[in-house]
Amino acid sequence: MKVLIASGGSGGHIFPAVSLARELRKIGAEIIFVASRRRLDRSILEKEPYKKIFLSVNPMPYKFGLRALIFPFKLALDALAAFAILVKYRPETVIGFGGYTSGAMVLLGSVMNVRTIIHEQNVIPGRTNRFLDRVAGSVALSFSETGKYFSNRNVIITGNPLREESLKETRTGALGGFKLDTERMTILVMGGSQGASSLNRLVSESVVLLPAAKKKRLQIIHIAGAKKTGEIQKRYDEEGIRARVYAFIPNINEAYSVSDMAISRSGAAAVFELAAFRKPMILIPYPEEKNNQRFNAIYFAEKNAAIYRDEKNLRIEELRDLISALMDDSAKRGMLADNAGKLSVTDGAKKLAEIVCMIKKST
Repeated sequence: MKVLIASGGSGGHIFPAVSLARELRKIGAEIIFVASRRRLDRSILEKEPYKKIFLSVNPMPYKFGLRALIFPFKLALDALAAFAILVKYRPETVIGFGGYTSGAMVLLGSVMNVRTIIHEQNVIPGRTNRFLDRVAGSVALSFSETGKYFSNRNVIITGNPLREESLKETRTGALGGFKLDTERMTILVMGGSQGASSLNRLVSESVVLLPAAKKKRLQIIHIAGAKKTGEIQKRYDEEGIRARVYAFIPNINEAYSVSDMAISRSGAAAVFELAAFRKPMILIPYPEEKNNQRFNAIYFAEKNAAIYRDEKNLRIEELRDLISALMDDSAKRGMLADNAGKLSVTDGAKKLAEIVCMIKKST
C-alpha cells in the first residue's frame, strides 16, 4: 500500500500526520510525505524514515493586497507540482491534515480519482479542510462536535493522532534529568510552534509578581522558543525563581510526566497530549483572530477540563492571581485533571490507520 500524506505549516498539523505515518509503516505501507519548505517542517521531519517532498510556502491570504494577487499564480504552480508528484509516485491514497500544503495535493488527488481523506484536528475546521470537504472521499475528526461543519457523507471520529513517545510516563527518570526539586510544584509553560513571545512575557512576569512564599513552592519548565531562551532564564534567575528554560524539548513526555499543571497555547496536539497525562491546564490561545486554537480552549473550558483566558484581555496581575489560586486549590486541580482525562484519546493514529486500510479494501 502506497500512501501520500500532505501536511505542513505548523506542529499542530505535522505531528498528527507523523503519528499516522508511523502507524501505517507498522503494517508495511510505503509513505510519501509532502510538507512545506518552512524550517519547522524540515526540522520535525528530518529524522523520519520515509520519502519527503517540500513544496512552496503559499498560504491563502486573509486580506486583499499584493499577496492576494500573487496567490492564484502560486497556487497554479503548486497544482502543477502536486500533479507531477501524483504521476511520479502513484499513491493509492492521499491524506491531508489541513494547512496550505495539503490543499493542492488532496484536490489534485481527487481530480485524478485517487482515494482521499482529510483529517481535522481542531474543533472549528480551517479554511483548507472546509474547501476540501467538497472533494474529499472521507473526513476524519478529532472532535465529534466538528461534524456539523462538514457536508461530507463519510465523516469518522478518530480523535487526534498522537505520537506514541509523547504519551510515555517517565516521571521518575525525568525528575533527575530536569534537576527538579521533588518537594516543589512544577508548572510547565508551552508556547507552541507558532511562536511564544507574548506568552513568554505574560507568564514570566506573572510568576515574578507572586508572593515570595509562593515562589519558593514552585519551579518552572518553560519552553520559550530559540530566540528568547536566555532572556527568559535571566528574568527568572534575577527573581530567584527556580526555572529550566528551553528552546525546545524533544522528549516532551518527560515534561508532561513531571509537571503538576500547565500553562499552554491550545493547539490540538498540545491539549490532547496534556489531557492524556491528566494535567490541569490554563489555556491561553494564540491571539490571532483567525487562529482556531481559541475554539479548542473554549471547548475544553466548557467541559471543565481547562481554564481558558483570552490573551488580549488578560492582565499580568490576573494571571498571577489565577496561578496562585490553583497552587492552593488541589480540589480544583483534581477536577480539571479528571475531566481532561475523560476527553483524552490515545489511539487516534491507530483508528485513522484502520480507516485507511478499510477504505483500501472496499475499493
